[in-house]
Order: sequence, then structure tokens, then C-alpha cells
Amino acid sequence: MKILYVSPYPPAPDGIGTYTRAFAGAAQGQGHDVRVLVPRMTEGSPAEVLGALPRGGRERAATSAAVAAWQPDVVHVQFAVAAFGTAMIALMRWLAALRRAMPVTVVVTMHEVTRETGLLGPAGRAIYRRIAGLCDQIIVHTAGAATALTGPIGVPGAKVTVIAHPSAPPPAAGATPGDLRDRCGLGSARILLAFGFIHVDKGLGDLVQALGIVKDSGAVQLEDIRLVVAGAVRRRSGMFRVFEAWDRIHLARVLRRARRLSLSRQLVLTGYVPDRDVAAWFQAADAVVLPYRHAEQSGVAGLAGAFGTPVLASTAGGLGEQFGGSPWSFPPRSPEHLARVLAGFLAGPAGPQAAGQRPASQHGQPATDLATIAAVTFGLYRDRMHAPAGSQSHAA
Repeated sequence: MKILYVSPYPPAPDGIGTYTRAFAGAAQGQGHDVRVLVPRMTEGSPAEVLGALPRGGRERAATSAAVAAWQPDVVHVQFAVAAFGTAMIALMRWLAALRRAMPVTVVVTMHEVTRETGLLGPAGRAIYRRIAGLCDQIIVHTAGAATALTGPIGVPGAKVTVIAHPSAPPPAAGATPGDLRDRCGLGSARILLAFGFIHVDKGLGDLVQALGIVKDSGAVQLEDIRLVVAGAVRRRSGMFRVFEAWDRIHLARVLRRARRLSLSRQLVLTGYVPDRDVAAWFQAADAVVLPYRHAEQSGVAGLAGAFGTPVLASTAGGLGEQFGGSPWSFPPRSPEHLARVLAGFLAGPAGPQAAGQRPASQHGQPATDLATIAAVTFGLYRDRMHAPAGSQSHAA
């Protein structure tokens, strides 16, 4: 098959881009031919990047000609509003033109249905309804996302398939845990890791508040505990800069709260984490903490699973489907519940022994590896390609 992915893509710093690169690698490993169309070009883009989404009529004609010359069998859009930003309008216009020009199967994975429609309200639902109308098949990662699409957004149920978020292979290590400890002055401290872009929905303020509760209770001494925030605020463009501003205000409030609770020494901010350091942070951590207030799914949870790092997670959105049976889960927006989970976890063994505290499975199901999820997705491509014109297939 010839598969054209429309998505952010490395070296652009984006979690969905990393996800797409993993899928592209899996497709190439199975003998498929892959190209990528990105929201905007980045210096150093790899050879499989065909170009960027066009912003004007002349650019749209040139991009459409390049795609038509390559003749993809499947176009697979990896969509989230945050991932495309101002390029979202260009995406919609290009997809509409593509549908008129070529009989190609269009699949879209919607990564953040519930979170973004909750945040953007009627405008968010309108965006997702429009994207849904431009594709043949939709993939989501959680039952909650499928319900949101088929309910308030009004997408036909037969058009929506739930395929779990895979545990993608982590990037190759270029540093050791010891390197990071030395660089950040962590010594032998136990590390609670909050990884990824800093966002108002990720509950960092709740986590700091929970640490304050643990400190005041005296249940656990925090002198040798560090909360490492390994990430930065996502850069935005155009009208979406308002969301960047909200995230920066959120981070400032978190830092003020940490100072007020006398936790500044426990809080370590690394800034954006390059690929070479990702593995070492997960290997160094005693636990990854996901105190999310709103969540569709989490690539961070998949990385933690790949490294065997324990996960302390809220039950927000898709995390509830994934971690609801874990003894280290807690309700979102509840620092008090999170504090009890933290105290219980930190009272246990440190280091590699802590991994034994992680449940062996989630809801009794084994972890979903990339190869399995990719095979299911490629099967969906074939089903959709061979479906009668105008029909909608529904994969199990």
C-alpha cells in the first residue's frame, strides 16, 4: 500500500508527530510505501516528508498535483486541534479538494475529541463534525471519544472504530539516568516525573497541592523527593497563542503555589526534553504521575509502560478506562485523594523495587504493542479500501 500520513512529524516537537513516525516506521517495516504531509515545514525534515499543507489556491494546486502523481491508496490524518493550529483551515480545504479530485480512502485518527470539544464547546464540535464529514473512517482511542462523536457531534456509529493507543517504542537513549541526575542536581533523590507539554488540563497544580498535603501530614518526609517537570509550554501560532498564554499563566500560578507551600526545592523544571533524554528520564523515575483533569489518552502512559515505570494516574477520560483498576489511581481535581496515593506509594520501596507495585495489566488486558495496533490499523485500511462506494465499514 501507499500511505500518505497528514500529521505533525519530527523534528517538529509534537507528541502526535512522534506517534506518526512510529506508525510510519511500522508501515515501512511491513513493506508499505509512506509519505507525510505536515502542517508546516520544519528544517531538517526527513525524506518521507512530501511537503506542507498549502495555505493558498496556487499552493493547493501544486500539493494536490504532487499527491496525485504519487497516487496514495490511503490518506491517514492524525488530527488534534492543538497539533494543527492555524493550519487546520488549510487541512479542511485540502481534504475537500482531494475528495473532489481523487477516489482515495481517507482515514482520520482523532486524538483529543473529548478534551478539545470540552474546551472549545460548540466551535470544537463544529470542527470535529467537519473533519468527520471529510473522511471515510474515523479511529479513536477510547470508548468515551466514540460516545462523544456519535452523540453530541452526530457522527454515524458505523463510521467510528475504537483502536487502543499503542505503547510506542521509545526513542534511543543518548543519556543515562546518572547524566540527568548530575545535570539537574538531583543526587540520589527519588523522582516523581511529570512528563510532556505543560498544559492547564494536566493538573500540575493539583499535584503540587497534593505534595503540600503530604508534607503537612508528616506521613512521608519530602527532603529526598523531587517532582521533575520534564517539559515546557507548547509554542502556538496565530489565534492559538491565547492557549499558550493560558498555559504560561498556569505555570506561573503553579510556581507561586510551590513557593507558598515551601516546595520550591522539591520542584525541578527541565524545559523541553530532546529525544536523546527521554529514555533516561523514565529510567530514573520512581513513578510517572498523570494528575490530568481532562484526558483522551496519554502517550506518556505508553512510554511509562515501555520502560516498566509505575504510573500514578487520575481517572479522567480515557485514563479511567486504562488505569481504573490500579491501586495508584485517583479522581481528577482531587488533591486530597492524590495525596493519599502519593503517600502510599512513597512509603513503599524506592528504585527498581517500586516497579513491582505497578499492576501487571490494565483492566486485565495486556499492554497493546505497536506491532499489534499497526496490524489492526492496516487491516482497517484494506477493509475500507475494498468497501463498496458510499458505504461505511466498522472494524471490531
